[in-house]
Amino acid sequence: MALWAIAFFVFFQFWYPYHFFFQEQNQLFLWSWDYISTYNHNGGLALLLGDFLTQFYYYLYVGAIILTICLLLVGTLLYKALRNFKVGKMIALILALVVMTFMAVCHFSISYRLSSTIAMIGWCLLLWLVSMMNGWKMRLMLLALGILPTWLLFGLPEIKKLQGPDLILEKDFAVDCEYYFGNHDKVIRMVEGSEKWTDQMLFFYNLAQAQRGELPDHLLKFTQNYLGTFEKIGPETPMLTIRNMNELYWALGDMTFTERAAMMTNVFSHNNRNVRMMRRLAECNIVSGDSLAAEKYLRILDKTLVYGKWAENMRQHGKQIYQKKMQMVNQHDTITITDNAHFLMMQLLDANADNTIALDYILCSNLLLKDITNFKRDYDRYCIDTGKPRLKPLYQEALCIWLAGTNAPQEEWEKYIKKADVFQRFQQYNEQRGSTQFKGSYWYYFDKIKAPEI
Repeated sequence: MALWAIAFFVFFQFWYPYHFFFQEQNQLFLWSWDYISTYNHNGGLALLLGDFLTQFYYYLYVGAIILTICLLLVGTLLYKALRNFKVGKMIALILALVVMTFMAVCHFSISYRLSSTIAMIGWCLLLWLVSMMNGWKMRLMLLALGILPTWLLFGLPEIKKLQGPDLILEKDFAVDCEYYFGNHDKVIRMVEGSEKWTDQMLFFYNLAQAQRGELPDHLLKFTQNYLGTFEKIGPETPMLTIRNMNELYWALGDMTFTERAAMMTNVFSHNNRNVRMMRRLAECNIVSGDSLAAEKYLRILDKTLVYGKWAENMRQHGKQIYQKKMQMVNQHDTITITDNAHFLMMQLLDANADNTIALDYILCSNLLLKDITNFKRDYDRYCIDTGKPRLKPLYQEALCIWLAGTNAPQEEWEKYIKKADVFQRFQQYNEQRGSTQFKGSYWYYFDKIKAPEI
């Protein structure tokens, strides 16, 4: 049984660890009586213990250790109870392993909570206590007396439809979490090393490249790329999408999106408290200079065992930590109800023309849509008019299309095209238009690749 438990640990730690991080980030356990007293309902003890332990998934290895111990407790209690009931050793062992495996498979689902496994521990404990009694009358009496308290304390374990491990979703969580932890280089290596890509993987890949100022250099590496700037946010938007948009607008410098997302997802309700959102709310208000609002969220995080030190560090050093981020904030008008990414990025750039992340996202979004007209308009406004041209090969290639399409005079070409090799390659491309040897260029994308639908 111990070897079986070790196998569970190895799988969840080395093939499925990011499910633990995702579950930890999507709950918030407060170490206060006001919060703990809300678990005063059927199955409250199992939920309380499950949520309490889930907060420690934040630490490497701890999630797999906690789950393995819980599964081992289920198997051990069940095995000992069956042996006390005179069930053969081999049959008891097989039954215990089957139940352990069933519970482990249930945890392949991201929605399966640790509290269900703890509930199973509670019922196995009752069965073991009953099996310790001598005589069937004593056993029946203890069983009758124990069913109601066990049900009130532990409830019934949730039974999930069995599914295999979702390794694609695990990769999605991997890039999400590593980006959240600040490991941008690791995100890039993970995505570039994959054979297949999801929108989630590409979204965080682009965010990581944008932090390095290299988004336009890698935009066309994936022919069906995904920036996230065409999403429409509303009450029916999946929570995962809202989380992604929150990361996007944090990177861009829009500190108001997190507040709007929190309201839309009712993040303040007991059932939907989200530690990741709480941290972003605190950070956004620190960056925006609203110390009173920031303190509200920091006081909540003070009551957690895992994030208390983080909250104190933000309270003392937050302004120094986010000094560069504070320069990106729109200081003119932060009140907006729109989720139009183009409009919001224009606001940010009008407030700070040096916001390279917002600049690259607005230009790259135009180019993915093959919207050369708006690309040229935005490039003029934020690169030419400011005297700070963004001389990326992607942008130079797109400008060639505009200049050729408008029969621009020589002086216009000299004004925009600063890389002689780009102009030479454009002439070569026009001689063999659509040739695969120009894959990776914007000209090939413009002629051959379907733009995303919005």
